[in-house]
Order: sequence, then C-alpha cells, then structure tokens
Amino acid sequence: MDTMLNYSKTLPVVSRPEVLVCGGGLAGIGAAVAAARSGAKTMLIDRMGFAGGFFTAIIGSAFDGFVDERSGTPVVGGIVFEMLERMGVVKPGQGPKLRYNVNGDLNFVEMHPERVIPRCDPERFKRAADQILQEAGVEVLYHTQVSDVVAKDGRVQSVIASNKAGLVAIEPRIAIDCTGDGDVAAWAGAPFEKAESLQPMSLHFRIAYVEPSFALRRDCARVLKEAHQRGELGLYAGPYPATFSGRDIYFNATRYPGDNTVPEDWTEAEIRGRDDAWKMFELWKEHLDAFKEAYFMTSGPTAGARESRRIVGDYVLTGEDVHQGRNQDDNVVLGAWRLDRHPPHESGYHDIPWTPPYAIPYRTLLPQGLENLLVAGRCHSATSEALASSRVTATAMGMGQAAGTAAALAVHAGTGTRDVSISELQGKLTEAGCILDAPDEAEIEVGDPDWYDG
Repeated sequence: MDTMLNYSKTLPVVSRPEVLVCGGGLAGIGAAVAAARSGAKTMLIDRMGFAGGFFTAIIGSAFDGFVDERSGTPVVGGIVFEMLERMGVVKPGQGPKLRYNVNGDLNFVEMHPERVIPRCDPERFKRAADQILQEAGVEVLYHTQVSDVVAKDGRVQSVIASNKAGLVAIEPRIAIDCTGDGDVAAWAGAPFEKAESLQPMSLHFRIAYVEPSFALRRDCARVLKEAHQRGELGLYAGPYPATFSGRDIYFNATRYPGDNTVPEDWTEAEIRGRDDAWKMFELWKEHLDAFKEAYFMTSGPTAGARESRRIVGDYVLTGEDVHQGRNQDDNVVLGAWRLDRHPPHESGYHDIPWTPPYAIPYRTLLPQGLENLLVAGRCHSATSEALASSRVTATAMGMGQAAGTAAALAVHAGTGTRDVSISELQGKLTEAGCILDAPDEAEIEVGDPDWYDG
C-alpha cells in the first residue's frame, strides 16, 4: 500500500547563474558552450562524472543527423564541426568542405568508403568536452542530478539538485532542459506527451580484437536470427556494428521495451541488456571466425533511451514536416536523419524511411506556460513520428547551440525566451558556423536514398 511522506527542509542556494543547463549530453554541451561564449554566466550540471551523453554514457560513435545522406553534405555545423576538429577527425577549418558518411555503421561505410566517417572514441570525446566547456568559461558540476523544480507564475525559480553535498538549490535567470527526458520542464508544470508505444531502450557494448569486414554485419545478423529462431535469444535489434579504431567493434543490438522515466523499467533494461549482450558475444565467438581472439571489453555505463517525455511547445514538429522537408521562418537547426523508429516488440532490422533535410523551429524549444525555460534534444516539441528523426546526436547538439544562444540573448536584453529576435538569433547562429539553409537540390550529385536495408 502506497503511503505519503511530508518532508520539509531548508536548502542552500549554491549558485545563481544567468543560464543553467541541465544535462551534459550533446544538446547540453551545445547549449552551455553557446551561452557562455555569448557572454552569459553559465553553469552545466550532469548526473555522470563526464559530459557527452550518447557518446560517453551509452557508448556511441557518430554524429547522426549531421549530413544529407544523398551527398554527404553537412547540414549541422557550428560546435559539431569544432568537436570533430578537437577529436582529430578533421583538420581545423576543413569540416564544411568535406563529404561524410551518415555514420560509422559498417553498412553505410561499405556504400561510400570514400567519405569521411564522423566518428569519435568515448574517451576522446570526454576529454574534448571537458576542454571546450572549460575554455568557454562554463562552470561545470558533475555527479549532480536534477531532483525537483520550484516554479511560480510561469517562471522557473529554482532547480533542486542532488549530489554528495545533499540537496541544493540553483537559481538561474534562464534554464535549459537538456535532460533528454524533459525532467525540468515536466517538473516545472509544462505540458508533455508520451507515445502509447515508446521506442525501446538499448544497452550498447564494445568488443575488442574483432576482425572487421563489410561482411561482419551480415554474419552477425545471421547468427542472431538463427539463435532467435531456436529460442536461444530473445528480443534484439539489428545488429548495428561500428568501429572506433579498426580493432574493436561496438554494437547497438539489445532491445528492451519500457519507459526509462520508470525506475523499474530502466533497471530491468540494464540487467537484461547486459545478459543479452553477453549472449550475443558468446554466440558470435562460437560461430564466427572474426571473433576467435575477441573479448568482451565493456558495456555502456547506462542503457540509452530513444523516447520518453516530449514537451508540448509553441509548435509541434510533425511527421509531415519531416517527410516534406519543410522550411520554417524560425528555423534554428536542420534535421536530416531517417525516420528511425525502433519497434518495441520486433527483432532484427526495421524499416527506416529516408527524409530530406527539414527545419526545426525555435518554437519547438519553448515549453508552453513557462517564460524562462528552453528545451533541447529529444525532449523537444515533436510528435512521436517526427522525433524518430529529430532525436539524434548532431541534431540535438544543433538544438542546444540554438537554445544556448537564445538564452544569452534573453539574458542580455532582460526579456523572456519568447521575446528573442528570431532574425538576431539566426544571425548569431550563422556567424558561429551553424547551417540553416538546406543543400541546393541542384548540387545533389550522389545517392539513392532507398538502398538501406535496415
């Protein structure tokens, strides 16, 4: 039987930043760096001991949504280019001139081996994230998690955080929710939605001393399918293998249906994910020569979620916006990822329809009913269908850069987030190297968007 506890405590106010960024994933890094570089006193908090989100807390390698798949032309710039430079993937200033693979998945690389792979190693990314945040002047507080929000009269007054100092309060002028799950916005009273059937969670894992080849993906898929048919393996995804170094492979291959805002679901995703990851590794080691010398290196520090709360903003990005590649007057970043909606109860590969580049409006970053809060990343205002495309890494970092720039403009003008001049915001983003115009269709030379098998 549920019981209630009334609890009262006086909390220390440990900081009063002009901009507080909650969550240090791709969106959070973009937001914090942009706000600080725009002259706002900025603080970033994250529950992990490092920044990077998908790349570091989950183990991922590629800036999904970074390019127009047909030509490999970048559609998200700014801090994404800078992070690629800092990790040694491209030389300084070279980023906009190159053509890139969609990501490091071996299937994409096989199709376009001549293109640059926009990938990174988790440890390189941790270091690069620390460096860019420190150089921008961001006050960073790791091991610090949002626990509650105090909001009144349409404004976030305090963000309650927990860390080894206990419960503390932070009082920002503008807050940016980059938690992925919309924790700050939801707890501040903003309206949100959840799909009836959420995309499943996944625990990534990394295997060392594998002999990579373009046949590896197909061989791994065959072994998993046969084991699934024999009843030796339950629900699984793909698999989607990619390499960091050429001597190890990380796999996006586990699949667990559930809601990561439900603690029991997230816990089960971790436990089952580890068990399934080891089963897959043992199957491949038994059946594939490429795994003869392989060993299980690590699983992600956390299981990743693709979808949970979606904030209802001043505009809701729709599937039609994505399908039709619509422009928007208040465009602040371009999306370009496929409609990648993982089924929660099916194994193997799934249909991933291609999309043209499309605009993501500033209005999708504005939660209804709150005047000093922005969101960025997969909790932004979108339908479940649209989010299947807009939720990914490069797009999230672009949203974050837009939100951080807008927050600083609002701070300097002494206004709310809705009073920001869109033309001034777009001008600042363009000056910072962001890309707001889709590639000219006449210049698209390469590619059949219907080739991909899953």
